[in-house]
Amino acid sequence: MLSQQTANLVFVVAILGAAGYFAWVAEGFVTSGLLAGSGLPSKFFPQLTLGITGACALVVGFLYLTRGAAGGDADETVFESGTEARQSLLMLGVSVACYVIWRNFSFVPMAVLLGPLSLLAMGVRSPLIYVVVLALTAAITAIFTYGLGIQLV
Repeated sequence: MLSQQTANLVFVVAILGAAGYFAWVAEGFVTSGLLAGSGLPSKFFPQLTLGITGACALVVGFLYLTRGAAGGDADETVFESGTEARQSLLMLGVSVACYVIWRNFSFVPMAVLLGPLSLLAMGVRSPLIYVVVLALTAAITAIFTYGLGIQLV
């Protein structure tokens, strides 16, 4: 349905865009905690990781542009059906929406919505799975908030 070359070139562009955005966000980090004693700015490690990720994406993009493949996947497709493609696009939408909710509101609303919206996007119909996912969300939130003393706000 969608060739590996097309999908990976689009993915390279998305990775480069995301890495650029998050590197820009990391510019606002303030040195504190463990990194303060190292003498390195707190943005160093995120930007290093994003830079390496971007460099790898550029290499993959170069291979697909010059050779048409990266390895032996030239004649393979990404999605076997339109349903798989739709579910993947819906999951991308859920991921972006949850990131926006986390950034603008807090962790808790994002955590409550991420599981059920992901299950809906994947076409899960079992109510038991929804209950289990919400219970896991509550347990993880409780462990971090009360057990480890980390505020997830």
